[in-house]
Amino acid sequence: MDNIVSLCRLKMEEEVDPDQENAQIVLNQEYPELLHILTHQPSTTLKELCALPLTSNAGVVICPTSSPAAMAKDVLDYYRSAESSMCRDFLQRICMLCENIPMWLESRLMSVSGSPTNVSDSYRLHATESLDKHINKRPRIDHWEQFITSVKGLLRMKWEAMRKRLVLDVELDQVWVSVKRANRARNTPDQTPGSGDGGSKTPDLDVECGFSEARVTLDTFLQGSTGKVTILYGKPGSGKTIHMSHLGELWACDLGHIPSSHLFILLEFRHLNLLSQTLSFYDLLFQYYPSPQGGEDEKIAIVDYLLSNPEQSCWILDGYDEFQFNLYKRDYNNAQLDPRSPRPVAELIAALLHRHILPGCTVVFTCRVRDVTDLERKAEKVGELLPWNHHKIKEYVHKYFQHKGNLAAGKHATKLLFSNKRLVAMSSIPALCNISCICLEYFLQEIQQCGEDKADLKKHNKEMQSILQMPSTLTGVYLTSIGTFLSHLNQAKSAEVRLSSSTILPLTSLVSNYKSELSELFELAWNGLETGKIVFLEEEIPHRILHFSIVAGFISETELRQNGILVNVYCFAHLTVQEFLSALKIMTSVDDKELKNRLSLKTRWPSKSDQKTVFTNSLHRFLSGLASPHCSALLALLTKEDHSFVHKRQETVKKWLQQMCHTHMTGPKVLELCHCVQESQDKQLSKQLMSVKPKLELHNITLSPNDLDALAFVVNSSEERNIALDFRACSIELDGLELLSQCDTITNLSFHSRKYEDSFAEKLSTILPKLSSLKKLSVCDARMSAIGAAHLASALVECRCITEINFSGNNLRDDGTKHITDILPKLPQLSFVNLGQNNSSLQAAVYLTKEIASMNVQRIYIDGNTEELMVTFDPNQDRHSHKADSRAEISLLKQKWNKTEMQKLAHSLSQYPSVSVLNLSGQLKVETLKVLVLFLPKLHITEKITLKGCCSSLEAVLVLTSFMSQCTTVSEIHIRRKSPSEAVIVFNASCVSKSLSLSQSPLKDGTIQNLVEVLPKMTSLKTLQLNGCIVSTNGALILVKGLTGCERVKSVQLSLQRESRVTFDETKSDRFSCRFSYFSLDGDSLGGLVEALQSRPQLSELDLSSNKLDDKDIKHFVNFLPGLNVNNYINLSDNDLKQPGMLDVVNTLSTCDSVSAVEVCLAEDPKCIIWFKQCKKQEKYLRVTGATLTPDHQKQLVQIMSSCQLPVKLEIKNSFSSSVEEFVELFDSSCAGCTVNIEESWIRSEEAVRLLCHCLELNRNISSIRIQQTTLCLHLENSNNPSQYSVCNILSLLHLSLVNCEIQGRHLALMKDILERCVHLTELDLSHNYLGEIGAEFLCSVIPSLPKLVSLRVDKDRCAHFAEILCKSLLQCNDLLYLSLSGYVISEIAAQMITSVLPHLKSINLSHCSWSNSGGVQLIRSLGHCEHLEELCLNFVQLDQESKMCLVQSLPRAKTLRRLKLRNVSTSGVFNVLVAVKELVHLEDLEMNNWKMLDNEVELLVKLFPLWTHLQKICLSQTFNNDQSGDKLLEALKNCTCLKELHISRNNLSDLTAARMALVFPSLIHLCEIDISENKIGPKGSMDLAKAISSLKNLIKINLTSVGTSELCAAVASLANCPQIQDVRMGWNNCGDDVAHTLVRVLHVCQSLKKIDLECNRVSLAGAEAILEALQSCPALQIIRLWKNRVSPTDAEKLSWKDRRLTFSST
Repeated sequence: MDNIVSLCRLKMEEEVDPDQENAQIVLNQEYPELLHILTHQPSTTLKELCALPLTSNAGVVICPTSSPAAMAKDVLDYYRSAESSMCRDFLQRICMLCENIPMWLESRLMSVSGSPTNVSDSYRLHATESLDKHINKRPRIDHWEQFITSVKGLLRMKWEAMRKRLVLDVELDQVWVSVKRANRARNTPDQTPGSGDGGSKTPDLDVECGFSEARVTLDTFLQGSTGKVTILYGKPGSGKTIHMSHLGELWACDLGHIPSSHLFILLEFRHLNLLSQTLSFYDLLFQYYPSPQGGEDEKIAIVDYLLSNPEQSCWILDGYDEFQFNLYKRDYNNAQLDPRSPRPVAELIAALLHRHILPGCTVVFTCRVRDVTDLERKAEKVGELLPWNHHKIKEYVHKYFQHKGNLAAGKHATKLLFSNKRLVAMSSIPALCNISCICLEYFLQEIQQCGEDKADLKKHNKEMQSILQMPSTLTGVYLTSIGTFLSHLNQAKSAEVRLSSSTILPLTSLVSNYKSELSELFELAWNGLETGKIVFLEEEIPHRILHFSIVAGFISETELRQNGILVNVYCFAHLTVQEFLSALKIMTSVDDKELKNRLSLKTRWPSKSDQKTVFTNSLHRFLSGLASPHCSALLALLTKEDHSFVHKRQETVKKWLQQMCHTHMTGPKVLELCHCVQESQDKQLSKQLMSVKPKLELHNITLSPNDLDALAFVVNSSEERNIALDFRACSIELDGLELLSQCDTITNLSFHSRKYEDSFAEKLSTILPKLSSLKKLSVCDARMSAIGAAHLASALVECRCITEINFSGNNLRDDGTKHITDILPKLPQLSFVNLGQNNSSLQAAVYLTKEIASMNVQRIYIDGNTEELMVTFDPNQDRHSHKADSRAEISLLKQKWNKTEMQKLAHSLSQYPSVSVLNLSGQLKVETLKVLVLFLPKLHITEKITLKGCCSSLEAVLVLTSFMSQCTTVSEIHIRRKSPSEAVIVFNASCVSKSLSLSQSPLKDGTIQNLVEVLPKMTSLKTLQLNGCIVSTNGALILVKGLTGCERVKSVQLSLQRESRVTFDETKSDRFSCRFSYFSLDGDSLGGLVEALQSRPQLSELDLSSNKLDDKDIKHFVNFLPGLNVNNYINLSDNDLKQPGMLDVVNTLSTCDSVSAVEVCLAEDPKCIIWFKQCKKQEKYLRVTGATLTPDHQKQLVQIMSSCQLPVKLEIKNSFSSSVEEFVELFDSSCAGCTVNIEESWIRSEEAVRLLCHCLELNRNISSIRIQQTTLCLHLENSNNPSQYSVCNILSLLHLSLVNCEIQGRHLALMKDILERCVHLTELDLSHNYLGEIGAEFLCSVIPSLPKLVSLRVDKDRCAHFAEILCKSLLQCNDLLYLSLSGYVISEIAAQMITSVLPHLKSINLSHCSWSNSGGVQLIRSLGHCEHLEELCLNFVQLDQESKMCLVQSLPRAKTLRRLKLRNVSTSGVFNVLVAVKELVHLEDLEMNNWKMLDNEVELLVKLFPLWTHLQKICLSQTFNNDQSGDKLLEALKNCTCLKELHISRNNLSDLTAARMALVFPSLIHLCEIDISENKIGPKGSMDLAKAISSLKNLIKINLTSVGTSELCAAVASLANCPQIQDVRMGWNNCGDDVAHTLVRVLHVCQSLKKIDLECNRVSLAGAEAILEALQSCPALQIIRLWKNRVSPTDAEKLSWKDRRLTFSST
């Protein structure tokens, strides 16, 4: 060991002169890096360095317990000031003891350290012992350097072998790369080493470029890849493998940017495919590179050094597209990979990619574009190899033929190639350029041979003919190349027999000569395609075929090191050659099934589910090309079958292409389809494709000239000139762009990407004039400046058909914008221009506005914030016509205006013949605003001016309002001072009234006073909007007091929370309404308000809701009430009203004759409304809800009712804290004529019976009592002879009803005594209860004691024998005239009893009854003997045939019949029934729903209507099924002038019937209810329906549910002509907000409306809010249903909370 140490030191002393570089200087220079290295060393190493003997003058005491960073700093500081010899020794020990020192730094430290001198013996002894422990590090470095040397030699040899086959010299600084933005996964750390790691800090191109793509040389691109994962991708044959091999050769020659001390490993995936066994990382490193001679220990030393210094290695992984495995499926956790563990080779490569082994090393992957998605998640740099330009192609062709020894042929070949655009497009890819030269070589040989045999002139003609015969498809080029390959064999044979020259045979002859060899070669290519094999071992190829293929050039030979042994392997000249030969195999011998399996389009962006393939996916292109008729002869020669076999296969391919033309595909697949269609050379296929896909969208792909040539072929086949091409983020070479000039059918051309610069625009400008059909051009989101705009502008002048230009998202600035602006008048068809987001200023906007003033501008939109700039021209008018009806809409938003620019703009605007809308929203100073107002009279504004953000100051408001009086065409001014401030000036030349809005502009009291003084002088003002202006009660009072003196004021609506508005009449207004809500009124302010209102002669409505009025204030107000001449209502809702105040309001019924009704609710939705009569009425109305009335309150209430001059109808709900009976007892004879309705939830069942009995016992003035559900209804009359009734204990009750209140038969016993005393009872109704047999028996026992009983109704009891039991008592009712037994099962006995009673009845109701055949016949037959019968109801009764015949015979005899109800009776025999009712001339009510009449039956019914002149109600829903029947029915109804109700729903009525309604309804003046729901009326019919409704002045209820159209605005508006309308139903019509807003206007007119149904429509929140606002002036409206509209549950809840009348529930 001592000898090794001595030798090591001796060697270092010999190599380096210590005096050349001072150790302290090196230590100071590398101090930061050494500090970093020492800080990360093991603690034992640091302690060992610190434990060395120190001199006494060190000045620093090193504490071993300090942190690693502190220890490292202290020891470095010590040796910076130590002796030079000690410093050199310290540096030497660092190299020996420390790990992970970069080689460049280690070499420098070892060279400067030398052999230390003048060091104490103890120090030297300690150092020697430490060195002995770590002496193994130096040999490891030596093994590393030896391995690098051997790798360099191997790479140089590999390059030399490859360079022999190259035509051009490879220069990385002449190869261009398009830099892409890496799409890395989140949180991927940057592995780029710092300067201390030896990496040169090359600027990151991705950052410096500032865009997603930049164009740099390959040399520059790779300089920034140190320590990163880099992807270099390109098309197949773009030279990736050659460039990587050359990169390795540069490194081996100590050139390039990779340090020579780093390890450069080049692995080819096509070779990795041959590794089937698992192997460790050790094995992989030495699989393809020489193993060290020192054996396994030396291998381990090399790998250990590599693992310790990963940043000193560069891994080139070439051709991932040729790898048979996917890497994206092989992901791990963050654990490091064990380099000794055997794994599949794919996992080892994935570990390199994911940094699970050798983190920080440089990794470069090459692949095709389709495989980028597998790698880019981990990539830090991504670049694409760009295709060759024309100059490079010419250079290659020249060199190719120069190597062939024929310079003249090179010039000739260049001429031939550039005469064929298809070959030029192909040749942009280096490998395909080689194939093109091979093809040209064969053609030139043919031309040369022909020239030797013929005269020069004929030679020239032959040459021209050859140019015309040059292949125009990829398939044709490869077919011709086969001729070249085979001609090589002829030349070889000629050389063997020593012939001076060989004859060039035609392709068919060459193929025929080598048919058997070609067949075997096809088989080899096909087998490789099937198994994914592209590299073949020598034993895998028959010897004869191997020799044939190598001599011809089909296959090339190369060497491969496997397990340290060199072996020969073979591959086809290019992958596309193997695919083409496979395509020939498929088309000539493989079965049809295999052919169909191979027909599929491959996108260049595959999904992860796609199976990985090593091939280029060109097979489908070759198959499409071989389907061309030009290939038929050659295919027939190669196959063993006849010509029909070839034709059948070609047709299979064409059918597949036809199917693809009609399939939805992405842009890349469409592009592939274009290639296939071009290969087939089938023009019909091209036309078919463009007819299905006239717009081709290609996004984010690289388009080679080859791609553009395919596009041009397909596009030019279109017969119609309507083709659109949209390129988004596509990389396009400028030379390839020229191919678009062939596409003269393009009408729409779009480019969107930051890749397109001025050079692109310049090239595009040379193409645009050639596109004769171009109408739309877009170059958006690019990097075009004014220079590019100038080029395009000069070209666009020649595009006379251009209609749209879009240059948004560039950098044109003012100059570029002006370039485009200057050409706009020169483009006669232009309709739209977009120049937004171009960094242009206000000056450019003003310039544009000025320059196009002479044109027919439709719209100008310029936004300073978003930088939008768009201009629209009217395409339907002459560009310079200046027609009066041409109006421009101009918006110049958020601009930084000054007086000068505003003057320029105003001058420009004055040149426009007409401007409909002018929007100058933005920050306008008052001075600028004055300039605008000064010029406004000179402008021709027809609609409005919008100024948002301009009116925050009072001075600006004054400037704008002054304009109203100056300009006569101004109709409205809307001003909002509150942020965001806004002003809108509306123009209307024909309008004589004006509107002023000061909304959201808070006004002080003094300002309001000034406003009141000014308003009467504004004689043309009609509306003053004050929303948000009135902020205090006092200010509101000032306004009301001031306006009541103005006779033109029609209404004043003031509110702190709702709309505030003042409306004026043109002259003196007869009516005046006032709404004063959401203020705080006290006694004084209320008195002042009332005093002001009393000055008006007539007050229509007064709304004082939500003013915090208490009972005292209410009483004070009620005292003023006689002085107010109100003719509609006073609303006092939502105040602090209690029972005393309520009684004061109720008392107005007696104190004020004009009060007709009072509604009070003290529940959760407080309500208090006083109604005033508008016509003479016979009673007054009082409704009290939720009042909790005490006995005192009840007494006062009865006293008020008794003091009223007219009878009062009282409705009380949920208001009793004590028993109801006591309240009923209070009504004496003074309340005669009054009606009392009491609703309480507990009034049901037995309690209902008890209540009825108690009321009759306590009050003898009740003439009628009825309990229905939970409501008690009483009618009071003064008893004529009360003493008689009191003596005899007889009740004067006439009517008694207990309907649907859950009474059972056993409950009736409670009222037995009462009924026996009701000797005058004429009507008894116990329907819809549960009486049962007990109830029936009870009635049988009671009815005989009711001698005057005239009407009996006991409908729908559940007892089966109820009717039979009850009918026993009917025989004793001699005066019975009205009988209703609906819903029973009538036995034969009961039928017989009813038959006995029938002749005396006026009305019989047997609806929903069932009976036996004989019983039914008996009943129906007896109808013929009813001489007094006026009403017959047989709804939902099932009649058999005999019963129907009896009905037909009986009806003519019932001549007194007035009401006939036959709903849902069996539909057969309709005609006979209609004949029978012909005699019923007194008929008033006819119900025949669901009869489904035939045409002849409808004809008969129509003829009967003129006979029924007394008809008042007709129900014919679901009776006929066409519009013609409805038309005939309506025409016949014009004679029924007494008609009040018409129900014709569900009859499929349409516009014809609606038109007839418009003609007939005006004659039906009494019509008050119509139902036309669930029909099919269209938009036109809705207009006729509106006319019909307008004529119905007495209409009360209308049902338009699901009427057939959503366009019901006109129908709703027509309701304004129906003053009595109360119920409107318009659900399920899909109506929108337009109908809602129309309804709002109707609500102000139809004050009687109570219910509106709008469920299941399209009313949005805006429409619902408009309805809510209108409800404030509609106190009579009870409910508006809005279920299932476009209002969210949250918004619906908020709206319902504001007004409970808005309901959004389904019930």
